[in-house]
Amino acid sequence: MRLSMLAGLRSAGFTLIELMIAIAIFAILIMLGMPTFTEYLGNTQIRNASEAILNGVRLAQGEAVKRNGEVSFVLDPATTGGWSVIPLDPDTEADQAAVQTYLWTEGSPKISVSRVPASGTRVTFTGLGRIRSDNPDASGPLSRIDVTNPTMSTPRPLRVVIGLAGTKLCDPDTAILAPDPMACP
Repeated sequence: MRLSMLAGLRSAGFTLIELMIAIAIFAILIMLGMPTFTEYLGNTQIRNASEAILNGVRLAQGEAVKRNGEVSFVLDPATTGGWSVIPLDPDTEADQAAVQTYLWTEGSPKISVSRVPASGTRVTFTGLGRIRSDNPDASGPLSRIDVTNPTMSTPRPLRVVIGLAGTKLCDPDTAILAPDPMACP
């Protein structure tokens, strides 16, 4: 009877070889899934930055209406690496203290932003929430901001379109047909 109890105890656990095989299978599965996970993280950073830009533009427009004065959305990817919503002094059109600032390091450290027009850095809204035709610095208003991740081999870029019809986040991929609400105008 004692021999049968010892045999039952030995078969109750894992052997070292079984454990090593399980670890090897787990490592292979992790290595197979890593590229997909990396692509997911990169595209998530693109989406975070695009939505932050969209929210910033809408915040600037809402602040302009709330204050019944001019408020600018200022995109500055070169120096601060982010954007700010800045009310303007009604008498001098000088920038006041920022209402809100967002830095890319807060959720999208590896993204790249391009602007249309390329020299534009801001869009200014009037007290009625409409886009001013020129900014206080005499530059043209931003009309489009493209966001991508240059560290990825196949990123899924997004675009923020700022126009008279409103502000929209869209997918510039030409494979999306025009009736799709995510298609860019």
